[in-house]
Amino acid sequence: MEGGRITGLIDGTGETKPDIKLYRESERGRPARMRPLAVGSGQRLLIIIGGLLLLPAILLLAWALILGLMRAQATVEARALDKAKSLITAVDNQLAVERGALRTFSTADTLMRRDWRAAARRSRSVMSVNPGWRAVLVVDERTGRAVVDTRVADGGAPRPVPTGTDLELVRTGDGCPCVILHQPLPGAPGFDLVALIDPRDYQSMLMREVDEGVVIALVDRRGNFVARSLDFDKRVGTPATIYVRNAVAKGGTGVYRGRTYEGLENYSAYFTSVSSDWSAHVAVSNKLIDTPRFWLFIVLVGGALATLLAGGGVITYGLIDMAARRRTEEQMLRLQKGEAIGRFSSGVAHDFNNLLTVVIGNLERIRSADVAADVKRRAGMALEAAQRGARLSNQLLSFAREGGADKEAVDVAALLNDVSELLRQSVGDGVTLTIAAAADAGTAVANRDQLELALLNLAINARDAMAGQGALDVSARRAGGMVEIAVTDTGAGIPAALRERLFEPFFTTKPAGQGTGLGLAQVAGAAAQAGGSVRVEDGEGTGARFIISLPSASSLQDHAGA
Repeated sequence: MEGGRITGLIDGTGETKPDIKLYRESERGRPARMRPLAVGSGQRLLIIIGGLLLLPAILLLAWALILGLMRAQATVEARALDKAKSLITAVDNQLAVERGALRTFSTADTLMRRDWRAAARRSRSVMSVNPGWRAVLVVDERTGRAVVDTRVADGGAPRPVPTGTDLELVRTGDGCPCVILHQPLPGAPGFDLVALIDPRDYQSMLMREVDEGVVIALVDRRGNFVARSLDFDKRVGTPATIYVRNAVAKGGTGVYRGRTYEGLENYSAYFTSVSSDWSAHVAVSNKLIDTPRFWLFIVLVGGALATLLAGGGVITYGLIDMAARRRTEEQMLRLQKGEAIGRFSSGVAHDFNNLLTVVIGNLERIRSADVAADVKRRAGMALEAAQRGARLSNQLLSFAREGGADKEAVDVAALLNDVSELLRQSVGDGVTLTIAAAADAGTAVANRDQLELALLNLAINARDAMAGQGALDVSARRAGGMVEIAVTDTGAGIPAALRERLFEPFFTTKPAGQGTGLGLAQVAGAAAQAGGSVRVEDGEGTGARFIISLPSASSLQDHAGA
Protein backbone atom coordinates (compact mmCIF):
# COMPACT_ATOMS: atom_id res chain seq x y z
CA MET A 1 0.00 0.00 0.00
CA GLU A 2 1.37 3.42 -0.96
CA GLY A 3 2.55 5.29 2.10
CA GLY A 4 1.22 2.60 4.46
CA ARG A 5 2.70 0.01 6.81
CA ILE A 6 1.76 -2.26 9.72
CA THR A 7 3.81 -2.57 12.88
CA GLY A 8 3.55 -5.57 15.19
CA LEU A 9 4.28 -6.69 18.72
CA ILE A 10 6.14 -9.91 19.35
CA ASP A 11 4.74 -11.94 22.24
CA GLY A 12 6.41 -14.75 24.11
CA THR A 13 5.39 -17.34 21.52
CA GLY A 14 7.20 -15.55 18.76
CA GLU A 15 3.96 -14.73 16.92
CA THR A 16 3.38 -11.27 15.52
CA LYS A 17 0.33 -9.56 16.96
CA PRO A 18 -0.69 -6.84 14.57
CA ASP A 19 -0.82 -3.43 16.16
CA ILE A 20 -2.42 -1.80 13.14
CA LYS A 21 -1.56 1.82 12.43
CA LEU A 22 -2.47 3.47 9.18
CA TYR A 23 -0.24 6.25 7.93
CA ARG A 24 -0.42 8.74 5.13
CA GLU A 25 2.40 10.75 3.69
CA SER A 26 2.31 14.38 4.80
CA GLU A 27 3.26 17.25 2.55
CA ARG A 28 6.88 16.99 3.72
CA GLY A 29 6.99 13.21 3.28
CA ARG A 30 6.83 12.33 6.99
CA PRO A 31 4.29 9.73 8.12
CA ALA A 32 1.26 11.17 9.92
CA ARG A 33 -1.33 9.08 11.73
CA MET A 34 -4.82 9.03 10.29
CA ARG A 35 -7.85 9.32 12.52
CA PRO A 36 -9.70 6.03 13.09
CA LEU A 37 -13.01 5.33 11.42
CA ALA A 38 -15.71 7.29 13.24
CA VAL A 39 -18.55 4.76 12.90
CA GLY A 40 -18.09 1.51 14.79
CA SER A 41 -19.93 -1.78 14.30
CA GLY A 42 -22.30 -1.01 17.19
CA GLN A 43 -23.14 2.36 15.70
CA ARG A 44 -23.68 0.78 12.30
CA LEU A 45 -26.11 -1.68 13.88
CA LEU A 46 -27.99 1.21 15.51
CA ILE A 47 -28.19 3.01 12.16
CA ILE A 48 -29.65 -0.09 10.47
CA ILE A 49 -32.15 -0.65 13.31
CA GLY A 50 -33.12 3.03 13.17
CA GLY A 51 -33.69 2.73 9.42
CA LEU A 52 -35.89 -0.34 9.93
CA LEU A 53 -37.92 1.44 12.62
CA LEU A 54 -38.31 4.39 10.27
CA LEU A 55 -40.31 2.29 7.80
CA PRO A 56 -43.41 1.75 9.99
CA ALA A 57 -43.20 5.39 11.11
CA ILE A 58 -43.36 6.52 7.48
CA LEU A 59 -46.27 4.15 6.80
CA LEU A 60 -48.20 5.37 9.84
CA LEU A 61 -47.64 9.01 8.93
CA ALA A 62 -48.69 8.40 5.34
CA TRP A 63 -51.80 6.52 6.51
CA ALA A 64 -52.72 9.35 8.89
CA LEU A 65 -52.38 11.89 6.07
CA ILE A 66 -54.45 9.68 3.76
CA LEU A 67 -57.22 9.40 6.33
CA GLY A 68 -57.17 13.16 6.87
CA LEU A 69 -57.36 13.92 3.15
CA MET A 70 -60.09 11.33 2.58
CA ARG A 71 -62.01 12.80 5.50
CA ALA A 72 -61.66 16.33 4.07
CA GLN A 73 -62.90 15.17 0.67
CA ALA A 74 -65.78 13.21 2.19
CA THR A 75 -66.73 16.22 4.33
CA VAL A 76 -67.06 18.49 1.28
CA GLU A 77 -69.17 15.92 -0.56
CA ALA A 78 -71.33 15.20 2.51
CA ARG A 79 -72.07 18.90 3.10
CA ALA A 80 -73.08 19.37 -0.53
CA LEU A 81 -75.33 16.31 -0.36
CA ASP A 82 -76.90 17.53 2.89
CA LYS A 83 -77.75 20.85 1.23
CA ALA A 84 -79.38 19.05 -1.70
CA LYS A 85 -81.39 16.83 0.63
CA SER A 86 -82.41 19.79 2.82
CA LEU A 87 -83.65 21.74 -0.21
CA ILE A 88 -85.68 18.80 -1.54
CA THR A 89 -87.24 18.30 1.89
CA ALA A 90 -88.35 21.95 2.03
CA VAL A 91 -89.67 21.85 -1.55
CA ASP A 92 -91.56 18.61 -0.96
CA ASN A 93 -93.21 20.15 2.10
CA GLN A 94 -94.23 23.21 0.09
CA LEU A 95 -95.56 21.08 -2.77
CA ALA A 96 -97.52 19.00 -0.27
CA VAL A 97 -99.13 22.20 1.06
CA GLU A 98 -99.96 23.37 -2.48
CA ARG A 99 -101.31 19.96 -3.42
CA GLY A 100 -103.44 19.77 -0.25
CA ALA A 101 -104.95 23.21 -0.85
CA LEU A 102 -105.77 22.31 -4.48
CA ARG A 103 -107.30 18.98 -3.45
CA THR A 104 -109.46 20.68 -0.81
CA PHE A 105 -110.68 23.27 -3.29
CA SER A 106 -111.55 20.53 -5.82
CA THR A 107 -114.38 19.41 -3.49
CA ALA A 108 -116.01 22.86 -3.39
CA ASP A 109 -119.82 22.89 -3.91
CA THR A 110 -119.63 25.27 -6.86
CA LEU A 111 -117.28 22.91 -8.71
CA MET A 112 -119.43 19.90 -7.81
CA ARG A 113 -122.51 21.64 -9.29
CA ARG A 114 -120.47 22.86 -12.30
CA ASP A 115 -121.50 26.44 -11.57
CA TRP A 116 -118.52 27.83 -13.44
CA ARG A 117 -119.34 31.49 -12.84
CA ALA A 118 -119.58 31.00 -9.08
CA ALA A 119 -116.52 28.73 -9.26
CA ALA A 120 -114.53 31.55 -10.82
CA ARG A 121 -115.40 33.87 -7.96
CA ARG A 122 -114.51 31.19 -5.44
CA SER A 123 -111.19 30.58 -7.23
CA ARG A 124 -110.16 34.21 -6.81
CA SER A 125 -110.87 34.04 -3.11
CA VAL A 126 -108.72 30.90 -2.84
CA MET A 127 -105.88 32.70 -4.63
CA SER A 128 -106.01 35.50 -2.07
CA VAL A 129 -105.04 33.07 0.69
CA ASN A 130 -102.38 31.39 -1.50
CA PRO A 131 -100.23 34.30 -2.70
CA GLY A 132 -97.91 31.97 -4.64
CA TRP A 133 -100.74 30.97 -7.01
CA ARG A 134 -100.75 33.01 -10.21
CA ALA A 135 -103.91 31.55 -11.67
CA VAL A 136 -106.60 28.87 -11.19
CA LEU A 137 -108.18 27.14 -14.17
CA VAL A 138 -110.80 24.46 -14.74
CA VAL A 139 -109.95 22.72 -18.01
CA ASP A 140 -112.24 20.56 -20.10
CA GLU A 141 -110.13 17.51 -21.01
CA ARG A 142 -112.15 16.89 -24.20
CA THR A 143 -111.62 20.35 -25.74
CA GLY A 144 -108.54 21.50 -23.87
CA ARG A 145 -110.28 24.84 -23.18
CA ALA A 146 -110.67 26.49 -19.79
CA VAL A 147 -114.23 26.86 -18.50
CA VAL A 148 -112.88 28.73 -15.46
CA ASP A 149 -109.83 31.04 -15.83
CA THR A 150 -108.91 33.59 -13.22
CA ARG A 151 -106.62 35.30 -15.73
CA VAL A 152 -109.73 36.49 -17.65
CA ALA A 153 -112.29 38.96 -16.33
CA ASP A 154 -115.98 38.13 -16.57
CA GLY A 155 -116.96 38.21 -20.21
CA GLY A 156 -113.34 38.48 -21.38
CA ALA A 157 -111.86 36.59 -24.32
CA PRO A 158 -110.54 33.13 -23.44
CA ARG A 159 -106.77 32.67 -23.24
CA PRO A 160 -104.60 29.68 -24.19
CA VAL A 161 -104.15 27.06 -21.51
CA PRO A 162 -100.44 26.41 -20.70
CA THR A 163 -99.50 22.98 -21.98
CA GLY A 164 -97.65 20.91 -19.45
CA THR A 165 -97.92 17.85 -17.29
CA ASP A 166 -98.36 17.78 -13.54
CA LEU A 167 -95.41 19.29 -11.61
CA GLU A 168 -93.79 20.57 -14.79
CA LEU A 169 -92.40 24.10 -15.04
CA VAL A 170 -93.59 26.00 -18.13
CA ARG A 171 -91.66 29.11 -19.11
CA THR A 172 -93.95 30.75 -21.70
CA GLY A 173 -97.60 31.67 -21.58
CA ASP A 174 -99.92 34.01 -19.70
CA GLY A 175 -99.16 33.69 -15.97
CA CYS A 176 -95.87 31.88 -16.56
CA PRO A 177 -93.15 30.93 -15.88
CA CYS A 178 -95.11 28.67 -13.58
CA VAL A 179 -95.29 25.24 -12.05
CA ILE A 180 -98.41 23.40 -13.15
CA LEU A 181 -100.44 21.39 -10.60
CA HIS A 182 -103.26 19.15 -11.87
CA GLN A 183 -106.13 17.84 -9.73
CA PRO A 184 -109.10 15.93 -11.28
CA LEU A 185 -112.54 17.17 -10.14
CA PRO A 186 -114.21 14.30 -8.28
CA GLY A 187 -117.69 15.75 -8.89
CA ALA A 188 -117.13 16.60 -12.53
CA PRO A 189 -115.46 13.78 -14.43
CA GLY A 190 -113.58 14.96 -17.52
CA PHE A 191 -112.58 18.28 -15.91
CA ASP A 192 -109.25 19.12 -14.26
CA LEU A 193 -108.56 21.78 -11.67
CA VAL A 194 -105.24 23.45 -12.55
CA ALA A 195 -103.15 25.82 -10.41
CA LEU A 196 -100.26 27.89 -11.86
CA ILE A 197 -97.64 28.28 -9.06
CA ASP A 198 -95.06 31.08 -9.06
CA PRO A 199 -91.52 29.45 -9.00
CA ARG A 200 -90.17 32.36 -6.95
CA ASP A 201 -91.46 30.60 -3.84
CA TYR A 202 -89.00 27.77 -4.53
CA GLN A 203 -86.30 30.24 -5.50
CA SER A 204 -86.48 31.82 -2.04
CA MET A 205 -86.10 28.35 -0.44
CA LEU A 206 -83.08 27.63 -2.61
CA MET A 207 -81.31 30.90 -1.80
CA ARG A 208 -81.40 30.07 1.90
CA GLU A 209 -79.06 27.13 1.20
CA VAL A 210 -76.49 29.06 -0.87
CA ASP A 211 -72.96 29.55 0.43
CA GLU A 212 -70.08 31.41 -1.16
CA GLY A 213 -68.55 29.51 -4.07
CA VAL A 214 -71.54 27.14 -4.38
CA VAL A 215 -74.05 26.99 -7.26
CA ILE A 216 -77.42 25.35 -6.49
CA ALA A 217 -80.16 24.38 -8.94
CA LEU A 218 -83.65 22.87 -8.55
CA VAL A 219 -84.94 21.06 -11.64
CA ASP A 220 -88.16 19.26 -12.50
CA ARG A 221 -88.49 15.69 -13.74
CA ARG A 222 -87.71 16.80 -17.31
CA GLY A 223 -84.48 18.55 -16.32
CA ASN A 224 -85.80 22.13 -16.62
CA PHE A 225 -84.73 24.73 -14.07
CA VAL A 226 -87.34 25.48 -11.40
CA ALA A 227 -84.92 27.61 -9.38
CA ARG A 228 -81.25 28.52 -9.62
CA SER A 229 -78.83 30.54 -7.52
CA LEU A 230 -77.38 32.24 -10.63
CA ASP A 231 -79.34 33.98 -13.42
CA PHE A 232 -82.75 32.81 -12.16
CA ASP A 233 -84.82 35.02 -14.48
CA LYS A 234 -82.75 33.96 -17.49
CA ARG A 235 -82.59 30.24 -16.73
CA VAL A 236 -85.95 29.40 -15.13
CA GLY A 237 -87.91 26.97 -17.30
CA THR A 238 -84.95 26.30 -19.61
CA PRO A 239 -83.11 22.96 -19.86
CA ALA A 240 -80.24 22.42 -17.45
CA THR A 241 -76.78 21.33 -18.60
CA ILE A 242 -76.24 17.86 -20.00
CA TYR A 243 -74.48 16.86 -16.75
CA VAL A 244 -77.61 17.74 -14.73
CA ARG A 245 -79.96 16.05 -17.18
CA ASN A 246 -77.89 12.88 -17.14
CA ALA A 247 -78.18 12.81 -13.34
CA VAL A 248 -81.97 13.42 -13.61
CA ALA A 249 -82.28 10.46 -15.97
CA LYS A 250 -80.31 8.32 -13.55
CA GLY A 251 -82.34 9.40 -10.53
CA GLY A 252 -81.59 8.66 -6.90
CA THR A 253 -78.69 10.43 -5.23
CA GLY A 254 -74.96 10.77 -5.82
CA VAL A 255 -72.06 12.95 -6.92
CA TYR A 256 -71.02 13.70 -10.48
CA ARG A 257 -68.49 15.93 -12.20
CA GLY A 258 -69.80 18.71 -14.43
CA ARG A 259 -69.53 22.28 -15.63
CA THR A 260 -72.04 25.08 -15.20
CA TYR A 261 -73.19 27.44 -17.94
CA GLU A 262 -70.80 29.99 -16.45
CA GLY A 263 -67.85 27.60 -16.99
CA LEU A 264 -67.36 26.54 -13.36
CA GLU A 265 -65.71 23.12 -13.26
CA ASN A 266 -67.39 21.38 -10.36
CA TYR A 267 -68.46 18.31 -8.51
CA SER A 268 -72.24 18.27 -7.98
CA ALA A 269 -74.06 16.40 -5.26
CA TYR A 270 -77.71 15.73 -6.11
CA PHE A 271 -80.77 14.35 -4.34
CA THR A 272 -84.03 13.31 -6.03
CA SER A 273 -87.48 13.51 -4.45
CA VAL A 274 -89.42 10.24 -4.50
CA SER A 275 -92.75 12.08 -4.56
CA SER A 276 -92.22 14.79 -7.19
CA ASP A 277 -89.15 13.47 -9.08
CA TRP A 278 -87.68 16.95 -8.71
CA SER A 279 -83.99 17.01 -7.84
CA ALA A 280 -81.68 19.50 -6.15
CA HIS A 281 -78.09 19.87 -7.43
CA VAL A 282 -75.33 21.51 -5.35
CA ALA A 283 -72.23 22.32 -7.43
CA VAL A 284 -68.94 22.75 -5.54
CA SER A 285 -65.75 23.95 -7.21
CA ASN A 286 -63.67 20.97 -8.23
CA LYS A 287 -60.68 22.49 -6.43
CA LEU A 288 -62.32 21.74 -3.07
CA ILE A 289 -62.39 18.04 -3.96
CA ASP A 290 -59.60 17.66 -6.50
CA THR A 291 -57.09 19.34 -4.19
CA PRO A 292 -57.55 16.71 -1.44
CA ARG A 293 -57.53 14.04 -4.15
CA PHE A 294 -54.32 15.46 -5.60
CA TRP A 295 -52.62 15.52 -2.21
CA LEU A 296 -54.04 12.09 -1.50
CA PHE A 297 -52.30 10.85 -4.65
CA ILE A 298 -49.10 12.67 -3.69
CA VAL A 299 -49.18 11.18 -0.20
CA LEU A 300 -49.82 7.68 -1.55
CA VAL A 301 -47.04 7.90 -4.12
CA GLY A 302 -44.73 9.87 -1.82
CA GLY A 303 -45.29 7.49 1.07
CA ALA A 304 -44.60 4.51 -1.16
CA LEU A 305 -41.47 6.12 -2.56
CA ALA A 306 -40.29 7.22 0.89
CA THR A 307 -40.81 3.69 2.20
CA LEU A 308 -38.98 2.20 -0.77
CA LEU A 309 -36.17 4.72 -0.43
CA ALA A 310 -35.87 4.15 3.30
CA GLY A 311 -35.86 0.40 2.84
CA GLY A 312 -33.47 0.66 -0.08
CA GLY A 313 -31.26 2.98 1.94
CA VAL A 314 -31.05 0.48 4.79
CA ILE A 315 -30.25 -2.34 2.38
CA THR A 316 -27.75 -0.22 0.47
CA TYR A 317 -26.08 0.94 3.67
CA GLY A 318 -25.82 -2.66 4.82
CA LEU A 319 -24.32 -3.76 1.49
CA ILE A 320 -21.90 -0.82 1.43
CA ASP A 321 -20.91 -1.54 5.02
CA MET A 322 -20.29 -5.20 4.20
CA ALA A 323 -18.24 -4.25 1.14
CA ALA A 324 -16.24 -1.69 3.15
CA ARG A 325 -15.50 -4.23 5.85
CA ARG A 326 -14.38 -6.75 3.23
CA ARG A 327 -12.11 -4.15 1.65
CA THR A 328 -10.70 -3.27 5.08
CA GLU A 329 -10.00 -6.91 5.83
CA GLU A 330 -8.35 -7.39 2.42
CA GLN A 331 -6.28 -4.25 2.96
CA MET A 332 -5.19 -5.45 6.39
CA LEU A 333 -4.14 -8.78 4.92
CA ARG A 334 -2.17 -7.03 2.18
CA LEU A 335 -0.50 -4.75 4.71
CA GLN A 336 0.37 -7.67 6.95
CA LYS A 337 1.79 -9.53 3.98
CA GLY A 338 3.80 -6.48 2.91
CA GLU A 339 5.07 -5.96 6.44
CA ALA A 340 6.11 -9.59 6.77
CA ILE A 341 7.89 -9.65 3.42
CA GLY A 342 9.41 -6.25 4.14
CA ARG A 343 10.89 -7.54 7.36
CA PHE A 344 12.12 -10.68 5.64
CA SER A 345 13.59 -8.65 2.73
CA SER A 346 15.28 -6.33 5.21
CA GLY A 347 17.00 -9.25 6.90
CA VAL A 348 18.06 -10.81 3.61
CA ALA A 349 19.35 -7.46 2.31
CA HIS A 350 21.31 -6.87 5.51
CA ASP A 351 23.00 -10.28 5.33
CA PHE A 352 23.59 -9.93 1.59
CA ASN A 353 25.15 -6.51 2.11
CA ASN A 354 27.57 -8.01 4.64
CA LEU A 355 28.59 -10.65 2.13
CA LEU A 356 29.10 -8.03 -0.56
CA THR A 357 31.32 -6.07 1.80
CA VAL A 358 33.68 -9.04 1.93
CA VAL A 359 33.50 -9.49 -1.86
CA ILE A 360 34.19 -5.81 -2.55
CA GLY A 361 37.12 -5.73 -0.13
CA ASN A 362 38.77 -8.71 -1.78
CA LEU A 363 38.18 -7.39 -5.29
CA GLU A 364 39.79 -4.08 -4.35
CA ARG A 365 42.85 -5.97 -3.04
CA ILE A 366 43.11 -8.00 -6.24
CA ARG A 367 42.84 -4.88 -8.41
CA SER A 368 45.59 -3.12 -6.34
CA ALA A 369 47.86 -6.17 -6.23
CA ASP A 370 50.72 -6.85 -8.67
CA VAL A 371 48.79 -9.08 -11.07
CA ALA A 372 48.32 -9.30 -14.79
CA ALA A 373 46.45 -6.49 -16.55
CA ASP A 374 43.75 -8.89 -17.70
CA VAL A 375 43.10 -9.96 -14.10
CA LYS A 376 42.94 -6.31 -12.98
CA ARG A 377 40.42 -5.55 -15.74
CA ARG A 378 38.23 -8.47 -14.79
CA ALA A 379 38.49 -7.60 -11.10
CA GLY A 380 37.41 -4.01 -11.90
CA MET A 381 34.37 -5.26 -13.78
CA ALA A 382 33.45 -7.55 -10.90
CA LEU A 383 34.01 -4.75 -8.40
CA GLU A 384 31.66 -2.42 -10.32
CA ALA A 385 28.96 -5.11 -10.38
CA ALA A 386 29.39 -5.81 -6.67
CA GLN A 387 29.15 -2.09 -5.85
CA ARG A 388 25.90 -1.85 -7.85
CA GLY A 389 24.58 -4.85 -5.92
CA ALA A 390 25.50 -3.12 -2.70
CA ARG A 391 23.55 -0.06 -3.74
CA LEU A 392 20.52 -2.23 -4.53
CA SER A 393 20.70 -3.93 -1.13
CA ASN A 394 20.93 -0.49 0.48
CA GLN A 395 17.74 0.47 -1.33
CA LEU A 396 15.97 -2.52 0.18
CA LEU A 397 17.22 -1.52 3.61
CA SER A 398 16.07 2.07 3.11
CA PHE A 399 12.45 0.92 2.76
CA ALA A 400 12.67 -0.85 6.09
CA ARG A 401 14.32 2.01 8.00
CA GLU A 402 12.06 4.37 9.91
CA GLY A 403 13.64 7.47 8.38
CA GLY A 404 13.65 6.15 4.80
CA ALA A 405 16.44 6.58 2.25
CA ASP A 406 18.92 9.47 2.31
CA LYS A 407 17.82 12.34 0.07
CA GLU A 408 19.91 14.80 -1.86
CA ALA A 409 19.62 17.43 -4.57
CA VAL A 410 19.60 15.53 -7.89
CA ASP A 411 20.27 17.25 -11.20
CA VAL A 412 17.41 15.78 -13.23
CA ALA A 413 18.94 16.47 -16.65
CA ALA A 414 22.24 14.86 -15.61
CA LEU A 415 20.38 11.91 -14.10
CA LEU A 416 18.47 11.25 -17.33
CA ASN A 417 21.70 11.49 -19.30
CA ASP A 418 23.43 8.99 -16.99
CA VAL A 419 20.65 6.37 -17.17
CA SER A 420 19.93 6.80 -20.87
CA GLU A 421 22.24 3.96 -21.96
CA LEU A 422 20.87 1.65 -19.26
CA LEU A 423 17.31 2.41 -20.36
CA ARG A 424 18.17 1.83 -24.04
CA GLN A 425 19.62 -1.58 -23.26
CA SER A 426 16.61 -2.46 -21.08
CA VAL A 427 13.85 -1.63 -23.60
CA GLY A 428 15.59 -3.27 -26.57
CA ASP A 429 16.00 -2.33 -30.22
CA GLY A 430 12.26 -2.54 -31.02
CA VAL A 431 11.41 0.48 -28.85
CA THR A 432 12.27 4.00 -29.95
CA LEU A 433 13.50 5.83 -26.86
CA THR A 434 13.39 9.63 -26.55
CA ILE A 435 14.88 11.35 -23.49
CA ALA A 436 14.67 15.11 -23.00
CA ALA A 437 14.78 17.49 -20.04
CA ALA A 438 13.51 21.05 -20.20
CA ALA A 439 16.03 23.80 -19.55
CA ASP A 440 14.19 24.83 -16.36
CA ALA A 441 13.89 21.28 -14.95
CA GLY A 442 16.60 22.06 -12.38
CA THR A 443 17.27 19.84 -9.39
CA ALA A 444 14.89 17.65 -7.41
CA VAL A 445 15.07 16.33 -3.86
CA ALA A 446 15.27 12.52 -4.04
CA ASN A 447 17.42 9.47 -3.43
CA ARG A 448 19.37 9.12 -6.65
CA ASP A 449 19.65 5.32 -6.54
CA GLN A 450 15.90 4.90 -5.89
CA LEU A 451 15.05 7.35 -8.66
CA GLU A 452 17.26 5.49 -11.16
CA LEU A 453 15.60 2.21 -10.18
CA ALA A 454 12.14 3.79 -10.50
CA LEU A 455 12.88 4.96 -14.05
CA LEU A 456 14.25 1.51 -14.92
CA ASN A 457 11.08 -0.18 -13.55
CA LEU A 458 8.82 2.15 -15.56
CA ALA A 459 10.86 1.57 -18.73
CA ILE A 460 10.71 -2.22 -18.38
CA ASN A 461 6.95 -2.11 -17.67
CA ALA A 462 6.46 0.07 -20.76
CA ARG A 463 8.48 -2.34 -22.89
CA ASP A 464 6.31 -5.25 -21.73
CA ALA A 465 3.09 -3.24 -22.31
CA MET A 466 4.23 -2.55 -25.91
CA ALA A 467 5.37 -6.14 -26.45
CA GLY A 468 8.82 -4.82 -27.32
CA GLN A 469 7.60 -2.62 -30.19
CA GLY A 470 6.67 1.06 -29.94
CA ALA A 471 7.91 4.39 -28.67
CA LEU A 472 8.93 5.46 -25.17
CA ASP A 473 9.32 9.10 -24.17
CA VAL A 474 11.04 10.22 -20.95
CA SER A 475 10.86 13.95 -20.20
CA ALA A 476 11.36 16.32 -17.29
CA ARG A 477 10.06 19.80 -16.58
CA ARG A 478 9.49 22.28 -13.77
CA ALA A 479 5.87 22.58 -12.55
CA GLY A 480 5.59 25.25 -9.85
CA GLY A 481 7.49 24.05 -6.81
CA MET A 482 7.79 20.52 -8.17
CA VAL A 483 9.87 18.74 -10.80
CA GLU A 484 7.87 16.33 -12.94
CA ILE A 485 9.46 13.35 -14.72
CA ALA A 486 7.04 11.82 -17.25
CA VAL A 487 7.39 8.35 -18.81
CA THR A 488 4.98 7.89 -21.73
CA ASP A 489 4.53 4.75 -23.84
CA THR A 490 2.38 3.78 -26.82
CA GLY A 491 1.04 0.56 -25.35
CA ALA A 492 -2.56 -0.48 -24.70
CA GLY A 493 -2.97 1.79 -21.69
CA ILE A 494 -4.21 0.92 -18.22
CA PRO A 495 -7.93 0.22 -17.57
CA ALA A 496 -9.56 2.56 -15.04
CA ALA A 497 -10.59 -0.41 -12.89
CA LEU A 498 -6.93 -1.34 -12.26
CA ARG A 499 -5.60 2.11 -11.41
CA GLU A 500 -6.78 2.01 -7.80
CA ARG A 501 -4.55 -0.99 -7.04
CA LEU A 502 -1.76 -0.20 -9.48
CA PHE A 503 0.84 0.77 -6.86
CA GLU A 504 -0.01 -1.94 -4.33
CA PRO A 505 2.87 -4.26 -3.45
CA PHE A 506 2.68 -7.65 -5.20
CA PHE A 507 -0.24 -6.58 -7.42
CA THR A 508 0.46 -7.52 -11.03
CA THR A 509 -1.47 -8.38 -14.18
CA LYS A 510 1.41 -10.30 -15.69
CA PRO A 511 1.32 -14.12 -15.93
CA ALA A 512 2.86 -16.15 -13.13
CA GLY A 513 6.62 -16.11 -13.27
CA GLN A 514 6.80 -12.90 -15.33
CA GLY A 515 6.18 -10.25 -12.70
CA THR A 516 6.66 -9.74 -8.96
CA GLY A 517 4.26 -6.81 -8.49
CA LEU A 518 6.99 -4.79 -6.78
CA GLY A 519 8.13 -2.54 -9.63
CA LEU A 520 5.40 0.11 -9.43
CA ALA A 521 5.32 -0.23 -5.62
CA GLN A 522 9.01 0.76 -5.65
CA VAL A 523 8.24 3.74 -7.88
CA ALA A 524 5.51 4.94 -5.51
CA GLY A 525 7.70 4.35 -2.47
CA ALA A 526 10.64 6.25 -3.96
CA ALA A 527 8.43 9.23 -4.77
CA ALA A 528 6.70 9.17 -1.36
CA GLN A 529 9.96 8.97 0.62
CA ALA A 530 11.25 11.98 -1.32
CA GLY A 531 8.12 13.94 -0.35
CA GLY A 532 6.53 13.62 -3.79
CA SER A 533 3.96 11.44 -5.52
CA VAL A 534 3.30 9.45 -8.68
CA ARG A 535 0.19 9.37 -10.83
CA VAL A 536 -0.90 7.73 -14.05
CA GLU A 537 -2.78 9.35 -16.92
CA ASP A 538 -3.90 8.38 -20.40
CA GLY A 539 -1.26 9.12 -23.00
CA GLU A 540 -1.86 11.13 -26.15
CA GLY A 541 -2.54 7.94 -28.08
CA THR A 542 -3.66 4.75 -26.43
CA GLY A 543 -0.73 4.32 -24.05
CA ALA A 544 -0.09 5.23 -20.43
CA ARG A 545 1.73 8.21 -18.95
CA PHE A 546 3.37 7.90 -15.52
CA ILE A 547 4.34 11.21 -13.88
CA ILE A 548 6.72 11.30 -10.90
CA SER A 549 6.40 14.60 -9.00
CA LEU A 550 9.35 15.51 -6.74
CA PRO A 551 10.01 18.61 -4.65
CA SER A 552 12.26 21.10 -6.38
CA ALA A 553 15.48 21.71 -4.45
CA SER A 554 15.46 25.40 -5.35
CA SER A 555 11.89 25.90 -4.12
CA LEU A 556 12.74 24.25 -0.79
CA GLN A 557 15.76 26.53 -0.41
CA ASP A 558 13.65 29.58 -1.22
CA HIS A 559 11.06 28.48 1.35
CA ALA A 560 13.73 27.89 4.01
CA GLY A 561 15.31 31.30 3.32
CA ALA A 562 11.98 33.04 3.62
